[in-house]
Amino acid sequence: MSQQARGPTGGLPAEWIENVRQRARITDLFGQQELRKAGRDFLAHCPWHDDRRPSLTVSPQRNRVHCFVCRRGCDPIGWLQDRQGLTFIEAVQELAERYGIPRPAADPEAEQRLEAERREREHLRAQRAEQQQRFHQALLKDLEAGGPAAAYLQARGLTSDTARAWGLGVAGQRLMLPLCDAQGRCCGFAGRAIGDQEPRYRNTKADVLFRRSELLFGLHHAAAAIRRHEAVLLVEGPLDVIQLHQGGIENVVAALGTALTPEQRQRLERLGARRLILAFDGDEAGRKATAQVIQDLRPMVIAGSLELAVLDLPAGSDPDSLVRREGPNAFRQWIDRASHWLHWELEQLLEPARAAPEDLAVLQRCERQAAALLALLPIGPLRRRAEERLQQQLGAVPRAPAPAAPTRETDLASPEGEAVMRAERRALRLFLASPASRPALVGLALQTPLHRRALECLQVLHQRLPEGEETQEPGDLLPAAALALAPRLDPELGGLLEELSQCGNRVRQLLADDPEPELMAVLDVLEPVGSTSVDRT
Repeated sequence: MSQQARGPTGGLPAEWIENVRQRARITDLFGQQELRKAGRDFLAHCPWHDDRRPSLTVSPQRNRVHCFVCRRGCDPIGWLQDRQGLTFIEAVQELAERYGIPRPAADPEAEQRLEAERREREHLRAQRAEQQQRFHQALLKDLEAGGPAAAYLQARGLTSDTARAWGLGVAGQRLMLPLCDAQGRCCGFAGRAIGDQEPRYRNTKADVLFRRSELLFGLHHAAAAIRRHEAVLLVEGPLDVIQLHQGGIENVVAALGTALTPEQRQRLERLGARRLILAFDGDEAGRKATAQVIQDLRPMVIAGSLELAVLDLPAGSDPDSLVRREGPNAFRQWIDRASHWLHWELEQLLEPARAAPEDLAVLQRCERQAAALLALLPIGPLRRRAEERLQQQLGAVPRAPAPAAPTRETDLASPEGEAVMRAERRALRLFLASPASRPALVGLALQTPLHRRALECLQVLHQRLPEGEETQEPGDLLPAAALALAPRLDPELGGLLEELSQCGNRVRQLLADDPEPELMAVLDVLEPVGSTSVDRT
């Protein structure tokens, strides 16, 4: 069984992983000069946004870091993953070695398998590094001699300095592009045909080191710019990435294909990418790929945890050709004009109706597709805007069923479910009492329907409050506003808001003055970092 098949824990005992998590100390992962004492905690510069003054809270008590500005946080395992570009298992093993935590004995077959995979990775990593050096030296000779690879790069508008910076190489009639991990270590190659060879691209075969689903081309070059801009541009091909970087547009990566896998998305999230801009090729395949990514990411963008935009490039164009034809500054204007994902999807849906406004079959098909899209949108501004556009084009708003409530992931009658319900009530109380905590609480996917309704109500109420009047901030008005609204709501929702609004002055003041311990405790339960209860990094 492969490591991937064994899941995120890599076959390691969950109890041992949790022991590592608990014994590793978050403060040990910082240099002494990086930390500044602030009460019970420490402050450091946040790596996930342009942090001019330290805003990253390093909490020994919670054994976590959390930034109230960019709303990101993690535990020691997640910190090592992010800062050193390690996988979850690599980070756990690194911490275990640092703290002298022996791995429990497993069955001999599993131990042999893990050791064999480790040795294979080391062997392949050394092999790929040697190949990259050999291919690169061959390209340097070709550049000096003005050979076919040099002519190809010149025709593509790529300089010799760019070829050196990206470690490009040549083998036969193919330009060899190193496919690297987040630390810049070569895991494989994409061979791009210099002439008319087919296929145009040939990638290294998948093995224990090279897994396309886990890599993003150019990530180690783009990481700093992604953190700085909190945004990333996703393109189709490696040469698109290199061309844009050469033009000074550096927060760009390619997914080694048109799909964006959960592993790739998590790597971008760890870099602080809160906005994703799709810039696929301006052809039918590119539009289909864009539609697929939107479909995959729609739950996240509707929940507000990710902003998604689309560059609707001209037919027959791609980022590489546009930059060569119009220049980097013109391409920046394309980025500035990127469409909201819903606007792009609506225009694609309505295109057949614009092309054949009298064709009833076409209009009926557009109506069915529009109704299906509306059914996915929650009641609110997105749905209203979609209805307005559909009314404008089709003359009527297609009937859509009310959006279904999110599927509950936890049995709320179980002990774990009861813990979730208690944490959700604490989150609502914190939203009422602590203005500083609200950005981190907005968009939480609460599992209890009543609590979900209460959070939506409080968010809308907060948005409608007037701006701060001299010394009185909107946050001071929210509990009173919720209390005044409660009698006009249904008894169940109104009773909950009334109860939460009257939590007592002492508790409210404590939450307003020092919300961080409560916020971290809530997020630990409701929004653990990672995909499983074990892998919370």
